Amino acid sequence: MLFSVWLTFVAACIVFSLSPGAGAVATISHSLSGGFKQACKNIAGLQIALVSHLLIVSIGLGALLASSALAFTIIKYLGAAYLLYLGITKFFEKSQAFSSEPQALKSSSQLVKQGFIVNLMNPKSIIFLAAFLPQFISPASDLASQYLILGLTVVLIDCAVMFSYATLASAAKPWLGKANFMALQNRIFGSLFIMMGVALARVER
Repeated sequence: MLFSVWLTFVAACIVFSLSPGAGAVATISHSLSGGFKQACKNIAGLQIALVSHLLIVSIGLGALLASSALAFTIIKYLGAAYLLYLGITKFFEKSQAFSSEPQALKSSSQLVKQGFIVNLMNPKSIIFLAAFLPQFISPASDLASQYLILGLTVVLIDCAVMFSYATLASAAKPWLGKANFMALQNRIFGSLFIMMGVALARVER
């Protein structure tokens, strides 16, 4: 793979990762409500799901999902239902004023699982990767090594973007962590999750 081709891929990945989505909303929400460490655990779940998407695409199932209306519809509605669940839960979550120590709102396994499901139940991600990655793959070269390089690039860039979101949100927490603002941000992020769930349910292939 030419270095210039890889740089083009990097630029496209940065734009893709910076685009607001359920993963970014979840990361910022956890950073504000539970602190940077909790956001990191959520990010771990997001990346496990992203790796799962990359594996699906690399073995050719991404193209199958893109061509199967039934598979797309099932995953779409499962993802939409989960986002609606997260949104309603967040909207009615009890708020507390910021303290110097992050509050243990959820266990590590819960945070990782939540991030994993949020990213996994997004068929547009698989379809985007299925359509996007092959553009940078050379059939004349070893496919496994190319998918490995591109996959690592996608994950590392997405991690950097998500950590940046978490860091910025965590840095702003002393100013934004008052009880009344926490109540407001619960409503805001809950509403965002709900809107994303509705938007996902309306997505067409």
